Amino acid sequence: MNLAWVDCSIDKLLALYPGIHPYAAMIDRWAFKPVWDGEAEEVDLSRVLATEEQLLIHYGIERSYENNWIDEALRSGHLVLLPCDLFYMPHAKVFYGKEHAGHYIVVRELLPDGSYLIFDDHPAFCGVMERAALKTAHDALGLPYQRFVPGMLQVTEASAIGYVSRMLKADSFYLGDFARRLLASKETVLRKCMILKGTRHFHHRLYGFIRMVDAAPLPLGEGEAVSELRQSIVQYIDDWRVTVNLATRVLLQPALPIWDRVENRLENHQESEALLPNAADRFLELLHAAETKG
Repeated sequence: MNLAWVDCSIDKLLALYPGIHPYAAMIDRWAFKPVWDGEAEEVDLSRVLATEEQLLIHYGIERSYENNWIDEALRSGHLVLLPCDLFYMPHAKVFYGKEHAGHYIVVRELLPDGSYLIFDDHPAFCGVMERAALKTAHDALGLPYQRFVPGMLQVTEASAIGYVSRMLKADSFYLGDFARRLLASKETVLRKCMILKGTRHFHHRLYGFIRMVDAAPLPLGEGEAVSELRQSIVQYIDDWRVTVNLATRVLLQPALPIWDRVENRLENHQESEALLPNAADRFLELLHAAETKG
C-alpha cells in the first residue's frame, strides 16, 4: 500500500525509528490551528509539538534541538533531522530556485570529502549534497536542527493502544472553528481567500487520521464499520481541498462570482465540524473492541 504523505517531520521520524507504531505517531498531526492578523497568516503548532513530545517520551527517544552545525552530531553517530529551505535544494524540482518552503531532511552521513549523504522521502531523494549548498539551505530558515540519540524502548502493541487511548482527543480538529472565525471576520474577500489558501497543505495532515485507521489493529470482523469511518474522513479531506481550490481561483480571477460558493462551503464545514471528532470517538471504540477480543 502506498502511504499518503502526512508531513516531513513525522514521516522522517518513522523512517529513523521504524519501531514506533504508525497509528500512535499520527495522533494530532492534523492539529494545525490557522491564525492571522492584519498583515500575515500563521499556524499555531503548539498542540502538534506537545503531542510529538509525548510520543518521544513514550517510546524512550532522546531528542535535542541544536543551533551549532551538524558535523559533531554525525561523528558521534547521532541522527540528524535538518530543516532546510527547498528553494536551495536541487532535488526539489517544484521549489528549487522558484519558491521558498521549509522542509525537514535526514542527513545520514558526513562523507570524507566534507559533503553529506542526505535522504528525503517527499520529494524522494537519496544522494550527496555539498557542504556549502546544504548550509545555505539550512541557514535560510534560521531554525535549530533536531538531534536524536539512536535507540528506543521496545513498546508493545498493548502499550501503544493505551497511549492512543490517552492521547487521541476529539478537541484536536480545528478547521470547523477556523471556518466559523473566517466567516465572522471583517477581512476583505481577497484577504479571506489568501488566509484560506494558507491551509492548502492541511489535507496532507488530515491523511494522518487515515494512516491511523489503516495501521491500527482494528477488529477483522468490522470491515464495513472501518470502511465507513475511513470514507467519512476522506470525504472531509476532499471537501476541504475543493474549498481551498475555489478560494485560490478567487485570487486568480477576482472578477468571477466565486466567493458565494466559497462562503457556502465554509458554512457547510462549520455545520459539519462534529464529523471528525465523532470519527475519532468511533475509531477508539473499534480499537478498544479489538483490544478486548485480543
